[in-house]
Amino acid sequence: MITGKRAWRRLSFPLLKRCRIKFNFCRLTAAVIVLWLLAVALNLVAPGVALATSHSLEITGKGVANPVTFTREELEKMEQHQYLYSCINTWPTKKWYVGKGVKLWDLLLKAGIKEEEATMLKFTAVDGYTVTLTMKELFQDKRYRFPNFKVGGGDGDGHIPGDPSGAVPVETIIGLISVEGSDNPEYMNELNTLLLMLGQRTVTEQTGNLFVKYLNKIEVLTDKPQKWDAPQANPPGGTVPAGTMVTLSNLHMDDDKIYYTTDGSTPTMNSPMYNWIASRWWSSRADVLGQINHPIGPLTKNTTIKAVTIGPGKLDSDVVTFEYFIEGQEPGDGSPAVPPAVEEPETGAEPGKDTEAEKSEPKVIVLTIGSMEATVNGAPYTLDAAPYLNAEVNRTLVPVRFVSEALGAQVGWDPETGRVTITDGEKEIILTLGSSTVRVNGAEQTIDCPPTTLPPGRTFVPLRFVSETIGADVVYEGETEKITIAR
Repeated sequence: MITGKRAWRRLSFPLLKRCRIKFNFCRLTAAVIVLWLLAVALNLVAPGVALATSHSLEITGKGVANPVTFTREELEKMEQHQYLYSCINTWPTKKWYVGKGVKLWDLLLKAGIKEEEATMLKFTAVDGYTVTLTMKELFQDKRYRFPNFKVGGGDGDGHIPGDPSGAVPVETIIGLISVEGSDNPEYMNELNTLLLMLGQRTVTEQTGNLFVKYLNKIEVLTDKPQKWDAPQANPPGGTVPAGTMVTLSNLHMDDDKIYYTTDGSTPTMNSPMYNWIASRWWSSRADVLGQINHPIGPLTKNTTIKAVTIGPGKLDSDVVTFEYFIEGQEPGDGSPAVPPAVEEPETGAEPGKDTEAEKSEPKVIVLTIGSMEATVNGAPYTLDAAPYLNAEVNRTLVPVRFVSEALGAQVGWDPETGRVTITDGEKEIILTLGSSTVRVNGAEQTIDCPPTTLPPGRTFVPLRFVSETIGADVVYEGETEKITIAR
């Protein structure tokens, strides 16, 4: 038996050696775990690092005769097209995109698209993200860049409708280089590409979620597109107390947008949007959700609300109608909240047709530039689109139906040609959206300010030309910007 210091050393040295080995092993294990967690964190925080680009594009499906896969090099050798796109996402935020690449339609032709059979395109990214769009919304509906879509607010004000004037047609492309959040093409690069890029159909359409990054597959489908579910209202209609607020909803409340009117006209994508903030962001935007996705109202008079769901990849829902009657008012009491829209006059209705006695009575309309408040012979009206001044030609434009019918004229609308016809007795005025050429009783004339449309789908015409052509006098007060039309 060994005792004393020597014995202690013999016992302690092996023990210390084992401890050092265990300690070093623990340190190594901890380092490996830290590196693994760091890699995971980087992949979650910056997925773009892992998905820099897509290097090929497959086009397949029952809707093509010649399924094909293009490499990036093959795509680069094709004819390239560059576009600037206006874009609003579902937050909603407004931003620019610039992209250069190959037109989507050119690629589909190379794959032998069966034009009579193809109904939808399903776009799939490397990371599994998918977007489905109908052939109609991609190739039949016109898409634009709206240069003034940020007018009226900042980038974060995606819920504020911009100015739709000056719209520029753009094509849908598969971008090989692009930049997000800038209108400067010098910043374009391959990050996020291949990238599906497309324009807006209206100045408020939210297309941000349709820009598919890292695109690597397009499937051409022949299935019949489904229809979006129709909106619901709460309360659903009937007799309600004055001050009632109406909420609208549909199944998802996400990119399936609800458009509505309160004047009895048929809602379109140019009508007011209800669910600006998509449901995917509701928890993040709880502080402003009720202010932006705000209820309709308060209702103070009998009101008709019409609503429709419009979104990507499906057919528009049926238009639903909700009638509200204020307690104490007869069903016929009260005028609509706004006059009927030019774009969708009720079939067979003649809201602007006055009786002979009414036509003989003087009419005085008072409007103010930038204001939705108006009066007709002293009775108040609320517009849903305010008169405005076209500064380029110094012309005031007004909602054509409101002014024309208030003066006793009738208004007709042809959606296929974009033609507005104003009839007043034996006088007929024909104007066409975007055209400076007008006809008065068949005689061609030229105006310096063509008719245009503004949200929520209202047609605006030059005030003085239309009013004076049907025999009305126009007085404009520069200091107050008040307009008085008398006949």
